[in-house]
Amino acid sequence: MAAMYRLVAVYLLLVGVAVGAYFVISPLYAGQGDAEGAHDVWEVLNWFMAIAALLLVLVTFAGKRALAEGAATWDRLVANGRFYFAIALLLGFLSNWFADSWGGEFGPVAFLWVVIDIGMPILAVEVALKLWREPDAV
Repeated sequence: MAAMYRLVAVYLLLVGVAVGAYFVISPLYAGQGDAEGAHDVWEVLNWFMAIAALLLVLVTFAGKRALAEGAATWDRLVANGRFYFAIALLLGFLSNWFADSWGGEFGPVAFLWVVIDIGMPILAVEVALKLWREPDAV
């Protein structure tokens, strides 16, 4: 089981770093007149982000459930915070992704993409490092 958690950790780390790095780099495309190229990369990254968001919910839920009965209040607060933040990221991501990809009455919320593109790398890298260091603790 530890090997599977380490594999998930590598995936989350790669997606987190890729999203964070591209979030910083993508405004450079807008200045060069190739904003469509930046959007194409986001369309590909969105598929990896969807898998990462689902994995984050599953892993943080497992971490929340793995806490012992006598766990410290701080440990419970951190585990619950990770889990509910992962759920919020997943719901916001799916809502915006579906609105962006398939349209509808309402389009995607631009500010929500900023929140997702900042929050996903933070949570993904943090959970990945925890999984790598303590694969049996989840």
